[in-house]
Order: sequence, then C-alpha cells, then structure tokens
Amino acid sequence: MSLEKWAEYGWLKAEPTSPGEIADLLGIVHRDLHDAKVEAISEDRRFEAAFNAARTAANVALRASGYRTSVQVGHHLKTIESLELTVQAEPRLIQKMRVFSKKRNATSYDSAGNVSDHELDEAINVADQLRQSVIAWLRANHPELMNKSY
Repeated sequence: MSLEKWAEYGWLKAEPTSPGEIADLLGIVHRDLHDAKVEAISEDRRFEAAFNAARTAANVALRASGYRTSVQVGHHLKTIESLELTVQAEPRLIQKMRVFSKKRNATSYDSAGNVSDHELDEAINVADQLRQSVIAWLRANHPELMNKSY
C-alpha cells in the first residue's frame, strides 16, 4: 500500500506543505508534550495532550509527504495509520496509538478519571519518541521543510 493508493481510495488528498506549516505543527507537538508533563493538570487532560502531541507528530510526517487526510469519519485514525507509510513505524506503535485513541475518546466523551499513571507515562513516552523520530525523518528526507529550531 502507498500514500498514493490511499489518495485513490479518497482517504487522503494531495496538498503541498511549507516550512511554516511544519514549524507550526511541531510547535503544537512541543506545546502538547509540555502540557502533558504539568502535574497540576488532571491525568485525563495530560493524557489527551500527550495523545494529541503524538497524533500531530504523525500529521507532520503526512503533511511533509505532501498529503492531508480527507475530512471523514476516522480521519484521525488514518493519520495514525499513515505512520507505517511515512516514517515506517512498527505495527506495534500504530496499535498503541489506536489504543490511546480509544482511551482519549472515552476520557473526552464518556467518563473522567480513567487514566492510570502507567497509561499517562506510556502516552508521554510514545509521544516524545514519535516526535524525535519524525524530526529525524524530516531531517533525513525533507530538510527543506525544517526550521533550524527543531
């Protein structure tokens, strides 16, 4: 499978990006990772911030590849799944992100207080590792999109 094939299926649309957009998205990743580590905030909100940082990092790779998800049900999952085609992420990471997505949805829409310390730590670690992987991938594959501060 390829990003081009995903576009044929209507899951993605081709759209060029810019260094400014990539810098802005990396700024969101940085902000959300910072927020996820603020202990004065509930575990639920910190988990949501960590998940958002990881999902946005996945979006950075997708945008750098010249695509964006089509607005449809499940477009956030397509962003996560695209990691296999952009940064060649392991299936295990993508599965963790799917689990995090379900947990984030439950935390946002169903009930409060269901995020354990372990889940929070794992989400923060995954988001931080993914941020580092995406930045390294950008430097190797799309240096023209990199801002010197990242």
